[in-house]
Amino acid sequence: MLRGLWPEVRSDRQAERFWLERPHDHEVAIGPDDTLLLAPSAYVWPHVRVNCDGPWSLGLVFPVSSIVREARPRIPPAQLVAMLRALADDTRLRALRLIAERPRSTQELAPLVGVSEAALSKHLRVLADAGLLERRREGYYVLYRLLPGQVAGLAPSLESFLHTTDPMGRPER
Repeated sequence: MLRGLWPEVRSDRQAERFWLERPHDHEVAIGPDDTLLLAPSAYVWPHVRVNCDGPWSLGLVFPVSSIVREARPRIPPAQLVAMLRALADDTRLRALRLIAERPRSTQELAPLVGVSEAALSKHLRVLADAGLLERRREGYYVLYRLLPGQVAGLAPSLESFLHTTDPMGRPER
């Protein structure tokens, strides 16, 4: 359940702990005799709230999953197809993995990926046209940067597309 609250709530299953990714005045430890109230709410989206002040019990108020699911931006089907086509190539995936680490130029990427600069430039153009990369000129070089959230938006958009039905329960065309 806590995975659905990411990135605001992080968890470590092995250590049996979770935490908020924002400052809090103190650490709250939950002992074996303590009760943690988990309260889904339609009123806190997009935030997660914590109650650690007495006399009330410890509590975590989080957005209802259906609201979180509906609030995720959806990628239109045409753009989704373009993104999937752009990702369906080994060379582009290797380049994208390196660009995800930090912005890079064609000159830097070509030897790392193992293709010529001209070939890589064509691959990067496909990724940029699909909306996955952003180009920025810096002097003589063009730097490519992964657009935040685009890759993360693929899975929910694909899932939504696959399970969207019309009022009769048939898959929409």
